[in-house]
Amino acid sequence: MPARRLVRLCFRRFRMCCVAIGCSAITATSWAQVLVVLSDDTTSYQEVAAEMQAELKSLREGRLRIDVVTAERVPGIDDPLLKGHELVVTVGLSAAQAVLTRERTLATSPFTLCLMIPRQAYERIAPSRAGGRERRVSAVFIDQPLSRQLQLIRTALPGAHRVGVVFGPSSILVKDELGERARERDLVLKSAEVTSAAGVYGALQSLLPESDVLLAIPDPVAVNASTIYGLLLTSYRAQVPVVGFSEGLVKAGALLGLFSTASQQGKQGAEIATRILAGDGGLPAPQYPKYFTVRANYSVARSLGLRLEEEAALAATLAPRGESGKSP
Repeated sequence: MPARRLVRLCFRRFRMCCVAIGCSAITATSWAQVLVVLSDDTTSYQEVAAEMQAELKSLREGRLRIDVVTAERVPGIDDPLLKGHELVVTVGLSAAQAVLTRERTLATSPFTLCLMIPRQAYERIAPSRAGGRERRVSAVFIDQPLSRQLQLIRTALPGAHRVGVVFGPSSILVKDELGERARERDLVLKSAEVTSAAGVYGALQSLLPESDVLLAIPDPVAVNASTIYGLLLTSYRAQVPVVGFSEGLVKAGALLGLFSTASQQGKQGAEIATRILAGDGGLPAPQYPKYFTVRANYSVARSLGLRLEEEAALAATLAPRGESGKSP
């Protein structure tokens, strides 16, 4: 090999080595101001991260650094690197579990905001707040508040007064609250309880004849991926409309769906993050979604002889003053 070519090759390798060493040093000695931890690479989780990055990109004159990782990488993050972040945002239950477990090993943990997490799961895994201490962990729940779900029924189906619900071991915890919120709206709660998925069909047989509408509340046993289609079919045959909690349920046969999209969760998370990064107070109390979407299945409505308002009009009736419930 000619001497000149050999020199060029050696210099190129030396330069690449220096770049690699420099990158390694940056990783080891500095950290992002915001760390976003996704449960996995699911599209909806990525949409939350993308929305937050878009909303926060102009902060600090564009010099805000946001790192996005998946939950499986959390155990390997060094203590100084983790606690050095100004804010950690988790997306999904697995991410929250991984981060909160990891933070228990730290003397001082960063502010941590959990997105797309069920209220009951958050209350189970989040550390309790000692009196007078600064809040270090908070959440935007993925669940819609019970009052909003019942108000949708009241608005969309004014002739429906009896609201049927199949409760499982998890969802039964909200039965008393749901009954109270129903009475406030002159609605009557009709319920059945099951301890296994095998009991759902029998529960529906007794519940549907005395219900004007069925409200589907997520539950690992009663209302889940393995039971929902049977629930929808049985309710449709009984001519009882179902109000669900996702767009997928509406496409599958529910009359209405009330939920927050991944982008809406990301937007609310970004608003909270903006206040924290601006030094405008610490974490707020755990809260329900501010932004939400209403979806309607008008084919099912026609089959059941029902007339529904437009989705946007229904969503507008549910949004408190100053908030933006949307149905894009």
